[in-house]
Amino acid sequence: MGLNMAITELESDKALCKGKKLSTVKVFLDDPSRWEKYVEVDRVVDLRRATEKLGKDKMDAFVKKSRLKIEGDELYLEKVKDDADKKMFEPFVKEVKTKWVLLEKAPSDQRKDIASAAKKENIVTEWDMLDFDEMYATCAKCGLSWDNKKGCVGNFGPSGSPVPELAKKHGLDILSKVNEFSESKKILSPKDADELLKEVKILREKAPAEGKMIVRRIEGTLNRLEAIAKCAKDYNVGFYFF
Repeated sequence: MGLNMAITELESDKALCKGKKLSTVKVFLDDPSRWEKYVEVDRVVDLRRATEKLGKDKMDAFVKKSRLKIEGDELYLEKVKDDADKKMFEPFVKEVKTKWVLLEKAPSDQRKDIASAAKKENIVTEWDMLDFDEMYATCAKCGLSWDNKKGCVGNFGPSGSPVPELAKKHGLDILSKVNEFSESKKILSPKDADELLKEVKILREKAPAEGKMIVRRIEGTLNRLEAIAKCAKDYNVGFYFF
């Protein structure tokens, strides 16, 4: 298992994802009864009833045409793209209430209370609703996308990376403690980023004495550390390991 690293991108107004990441679409609640009238309702096709009424041949033709992978006796109507097929299935649709509360349905003065009632991992933002292609396209245009324009989260290295031990050997305070920072979830500052750049430079100078294999093993990590440190410094944001 390896370590990753990221910046606190939402501290910068130049983060192209900021608006969408701060806009909550829906939250999952163990008990949504207080806001039941705002819960998301799934429209589900009863495939057993549909097959009985429409016939197996018609259903087989639909599956072949739509290329949907159907498991069990139910199908979410939203997965059906063709309007004629949707109309065909309409008589066999049942509505199922979920535990997801849709904030757009709730009055604006209640949205903060609804969002605060959910655990952080149970909150879905506009950013979460994007597909990967849309996310990558946004990251490719963002100045804070320090990892080769792939995003603002990247890989530090494997758990057995020689970087921390080598840094400790040369008295480098930040790099020698990356595992500790990861465990404590410490957010490092732009000032720390400036120091990190100095440590990366020192480690590059010292690494050849450890042999060519070590140089090759840490080269990628040092490049990424330099990139994240420059980003944190230039955009005045924090960074962390996890």
